Amino acid sequence: MLYLVLVNGLLDSFNPCAIGVLIFYLTLIVSLKLRRATFIRFGLFYIFATYATYFLIGLGMLRVMHLFGIHNFFGWLAAVLVLIVGLHTLKEYFFPFWHIPGLSSFLGRCRIPKWEPHITVLSAITLGVLIGICEFPCSGGVYLATVSLLTVKNTFWQGVSYLLLYNVMFILPLVALFISVGNKPVFGALQKLHIKTISTTKLVMGISMILSGILLIIWLIQ
Repeated sequence: MLYLVLVNGLLDSFNPCAIGVLIFYLTLIVSLKLRRATFIRFGLFYIFATYATYFLIGLGMLRVMHLFGIHNFFGWLAAVLVLIVGLHTLKEYFFPFWHIPGLSSFLGRCRIPKWEPHITVLSAITLGVLIGICEFPCSGGVYLATVSLLTVKNTFWQGVSYLLLYNVMFILPLVALFISVGNKPVFGALQKLHIKTISTTKLVMGISMILSGILLIIWLIQ
């Protein structure tokens, strides 16, 4: 279970939402030539707010599943949702121009927020919370599948400890980007890598979600 949590957390982190937004604003901050302390403070609060928001989303799902049980409606709902999101993610890889009314707009709604360049702690926290929320439709199928399996295999508090680890892996790319900003060649290379791997990430995430959904359904049937 530990291996699954670590791998899924890292896989979930490679999506265009949080990484794309952080790259955009880090580039903006660098262009403004702000004091180092201001830059560090903004990045740290953004990453912390993203971590806290995504963790609380997972904690809420874990609590609901433990309260109502995974074998009933919530278990099947989780399995179906994971399969739907997984299939849609594969559709985005193989047929990116096919638009499914309602579903495509909902799952792809994460956008860079319009924001004036006031680099403050409040703006960093606000951005982190917004991105944490909008990431769930973007790549939350992996998260939902992981929480469902944690409910099946572990107690509530064991699940909480795994969620903490999951979200550490989730923010690792953000931390790497933040640290790399001081090194322009490295930061530029990471920007290019993010653009090049978006499509491949969709394929891997789609396959992972479908496999997780199938495993959950097998467990529910048994």
